[in-house]
Amino acid sequence: MELKEAFQKALEFEQKGHDIYEETSNKTENPIVAKTFRYLADQETLHIEEIKEYIEQLNNGHKVELKGDTLEDTKNFFTTTAKEFKEKTELSDDDIKAHETALELEQSAYDFYKEQNDNTQEEELKKFFKWLMDQENAHYELIKKAYDFIKDPAAFYSEEEAWMVDGG
Repeated sequence: MELKEAFQKALEFEQKGHDIYEETSNKTENPIVAKTFRYLADQETLHIEEIKEYIEQLNNGHKVELKGDTLEDTKNFFTTTAKEFKEKTELSDDDIKAHETALELEQSAYDFYKEQNDNTQEEELKKFFKWLMDQENAHYELIKKAYDFIKDPAAFYSEEEAWMVDGG
């Protein structure tokens, strides 16, 4: 795959994610789902901007500092959100489907970025695709944690106490 095509595909993944997350956050009755998917939609918008900036800087021969969310950032977001909503809330069929779709999308994007990373020899591109992989992984973890929490907060807290305490 040519570089231009890979960047276009990356932009498409991020835009698709944004659209799904935006729609879910606006449609759901569940406040945890709404807050989580709003956060994800905003993150995808940032990724789109970063990818466009990266392409522009690359075309001009400059290096770009990639920001985005770290796994630690998403853990902090989730911990704060989980503390806001301690009781069990119901997931509608649409909420369940949205989580499943989001997990599939993040996994597909991760797999694509990994393939691109594995297929390039350029260090700057490897760094870029690795950054995208890290972003998708952090989002996958956030979606999974939110889904598990909403289904059963008590079990979630007992299983995840170490995750929240030590960040690992």
